Amino acid sequence: MQRLRLGWIGVGKMGTPLCTNLLKAGFDLGVVDTDPARVAEITAKGARSCPDAATLAGSSDVVFSMVPNDEVLLSIVAGEHGVARGIGPGKIYVDLSTVSPARSEKVAELLAPTGAQYLRSPVSGSTANAAAGTLALYCSGPRGAFDTARPALECFGSKLTYCGAGEEARVLKLVINMIVCMTPAIVGEALSLGAKSGLDWSQMIDAIGQSVAASPVIGYKADMMKRRDWTPMATIDLVAKDLDLALEWGRLRDAPMPLTAAVYQFNKTFQASGDGELDFFSVLTWPERISKG
Repeated sequence: MQRLRLGWIGVGKMGTPLCTNLLKAGFDLGVVDTDPARVAEITAKGARSCPDAATLAGSSDVVFSMVPNDEVLLSIVAGEHGVARGIGPGKIYVDLSTVSPARSEKVAELLAPTGAQYLRSPVSGSTANAAAGTLALYCSGPRGAFDTARPALECFGSKLTYCGAGEEARVLKLVINMIVCMTPAIVGEALSLGAKSGLDWSQMIDAIGQSVAASPVIGYKADMMKRRDWTPMATIDLVAKDLDLALEWGRLRDAPMPLTAAVYQFNKTFQASGDGELDFFSVLTWPERISKG
């Protein structure tokens, strides 16, 4: 079977390692990004530079995008030189970003007249997971598009969940992000109580990791919590965006989300203090900030 010709839009922190994995797997890959330095970095590894998203879509079997928010997603699809101007029947567009299900529905409407298939495939994991090819992916859209794109998707991770024909993957990603993003606020409250009772900070973290309260994200962040080193893997700015997306969808679905709203405000408070670029797990220090206030 002939190897797929791939296109990629958005060669950023996540996009660069994912593109690298595709090149290592032997895929023909064209790329587009607004930053020439990013394009130069990945073309040095064997990718081709394309002038715009429309040209890229016209010359690719499957086009991927990894972008930061709803507005960028809509612009790369509907813009003057966007994906919708170049893609056509038999081609597949796969977006890997974490965006609003409502905006994603708009993308589906924009692509429908082109005859192309639209696959929503948000990813879960860090930049380290992206480099290692160990991300989890949640996919929805035409089943045939998923099956066709799967050899490329498996370069990003082996945990692929196909969950429906529409926006199911977008919603599932928000559900998972809600749990992950609320974890530091809950852990911080518990650690604060222990610290005020004279318990050792590192010992508490170790004990949590060995208990029924343990989770992969707590284990992954254990050393960071012990050192209080908030060098970002995922920033507060990013988490605040994701929680806002979840709250917006909750309003549209009349879903009560008071805990999500509270944790969103914790993150907004850190942003207001100029700490939006810290790792999102730094939010566990919120009780200390209140005590100092």
